Amino acid sequence: MKRLIRRQFEAWLILLAAKILSGRNVQRSPVVSRRDNNQMFEIAGELEEIAQRISTNYP
Repeated sequence: MKRLIRRQFEAWLILLAAKILSGRNVQRSPVVSRRDNNQMFEIAGELEEIAQRISTNYP
């Protein structure tokens, strides 16, 4: 039971990081370059996939 809760919590933290990264995806940011902006969006998608695998205990 403790492992289940820990897995769910870790997955939630990773999803939070993905949400932060995808929330920074703006079209014309004066601070972030377009290349970095695109890369952050891709990383957010990868983090969501990792969180899914963690929460399902790597089937």
